[in-house]
This record gives sequence, structure tokens and C-alpha cells, in this order.
Amino acid sequence: MENKDDYYQYALYHTISDFADLSIAEIIILQFLARYSEPVVRHVLFTEVKQFIEFRERKSPVELEDNPQSLKFQEFITVPKKLSTGKFYYSLDKLEKRGLLTYNGTTGKVAVNPTNYTNFIPKLLLKFLINNNVMESTEYRENFFKKFLDKVGTQNFNRVLSIWLSEFVPLSILNQISSFSNEIYILSKNEINQSKSAINKGKYRYSEIVGGLFRERENFFDATFIPVYKKTPKFYEMTRNEILKEVVRVTKPKGYIILVAVADFQMTDNIFINELIKLYKAALINRIYTYDELYLEMNKNGLNNIDIFEHQGLLIGIASNPH
Repeated sequence: MENKDDYYQYALYHTISDFADLSIAEIIILQFLARYSEPVVRHVLFTEVKQFIEFRERKSPVELEDNPQSLKFQEFITVPKKLSTGKFYYSLDKLEKRGLLTYNGTTGKVAVNPTNYTNFIPKLLLKFLINNNVMESTEYRENFFKKFLDKVGTQNFNRVLSIWLSEFVPLSILNQISSFSNEIYILSKNEINQSKSAINKGKYRYSEIVGGLFRERENFFDATFIPVYKKTPKFYEMTRNEILKEVVRVTKPKGYIILVAVADFQMTDNIFINELIKLYKAALINRIYTYDELYLEMNKNGLNNIDIFEHQGLLIGIASNPH
């Protein structure tokens, strides 16, 4: 069955986007199958998944607003969702071809077997939802940037470099950064550089890696901001220490360097909460730091005036560049 270390290693480098063509029903099939440590009869699995997908409350107590969007949404959710045996068998074949399950036998009571990778997909989906729903929330953005500006004591920079070690660049957070910077340079590991017109409003510029170095000259930025700091960044074949060295080089003396990780947390005496914490930690294992880990990382790269504090589950490190 699934090895936790295998999942953690895989999750460092991959996301749910690797399996974006799977349907919701297929993800549910994998989640139900992962509950079994032994092979399960195919019809039993079908019955469980079918009940889950097709269950409906007799009457919804929620009254939606009377407008075109609400009516469209109401029509969408009231159309019955059906899972036929044909669709179910097709999904099993599709998942089997990808190594996510196996069969025993071809007739009669066919048994479906979970593999080491059956639960990877539901966990990666959870990882995506946890990472990006929090990062995209209005409350997160407003509270974080208010705290940041309180710490640095300024509300305007000339140039800010934002380095995105995440799977994508949230435009909502870029807009928040733009409120206190005249120019924002974006350095990303995805293909945002191929679609500059999507967000180029006059303030945005694009950086890139050239020969293992940031394109900009020394002492170019007033501040450098890494909103999603990771232990294993998978960023142009650069380690996080190599990234930090480049951050120090391109940031002005006394300029700010800001790293945002996720704070570690303790288990509780509640078994249900502990299970949620385990799932949360599995989703964010690449971003979780202790105070000492983050301090050591900033200190060994020669940063000054290191201030590390926890804010609403985030571990934020703000330091100045001495060079």
C-alpha cells in the first residue's frame, strides 16, 4: 500500500495538474478504493460510489437569490447526477492504465485492488485546494499585507521583485503588491512570460534566469518578496540557497527580503482534528518551517535585522540586505 515517504517525495514535484483530465467521479472512485487494504469486489465499489454520487436531499433549505446567475446555478445542481455501470467500468479501465488500480479476474466477482498510488490523486487535490484557497482569500491578502507594511514602516517602493515558487502566479496578490510598489518584477517557473498582455498594466515587468543567475544587475530592487517559500522549489534547477544568494545580490543594501512559509503546529488530544492536521501537513510538507529553520536559512545567507513572526498560520521572515 501507499508509502508516506513516496507520496511526500512525489508531491514536492507534482500537482493535481498532472491528472487534470480525471473526472470528479474518478477521483471519488480512487478515494473510496483507498479505504480498502485488501481487494474489493467491483460491484461493491460501484454500489458505494454510486450511492455517494447520486445521493440527494429531498428538499434544499437554501433559498437562492432570484437572478439569472442563481437560476442557472440552481438548474445545474438540480439535474440528477447518474453513474452507470458502463461509465464506472470505463473509469476503472482508465485508472488501471495509469497504474492507479489493478484487477483480479475478468468475469464473475472481479476484484479491484488499490496500488501504492491510489491515494496520491485525492491527496494532491487536497494539496491544491489548501494551498490556493488560502492564498487567494481576500482575508489572507488584506491581513498579511497590513501586517507586512506595519513591520517595514513604508507604503511605497520603487521596484519590487516577486519570486513565485508556486505552481501559478495569483494575479490577485500581484495587484495587492502593486498598491505599494511603482514597478513589480515577476520571476516565475511557469509560462506567465508567454502571456504578458494578460496582466501588463504598466507596473509589471518580467525577470528571467540566465545561466543560473537572475537577469537584473546587483542592487536593483528595493525589496524582494517570496510569497510561497519552499524547501524544494524545483525552480530552474536552483536550490533554495542558490535562489537566496541571487536575492541578496539583486536587492539593494538595506533593502527588504521577505520570505513567507507555513508555521508548524502541534497535534491535539482530539483524534478527528489530528486526522485533519495530518492531511494539512501532508499537503503543505514542502512549505512548513519552524522558527529556527527559517532563521538559520536567512542568517547563513548573511541577512541582517532578521524578524521572524507567526501570523495566522504563516511564518513570515523579514530581513534587510547588508551588502
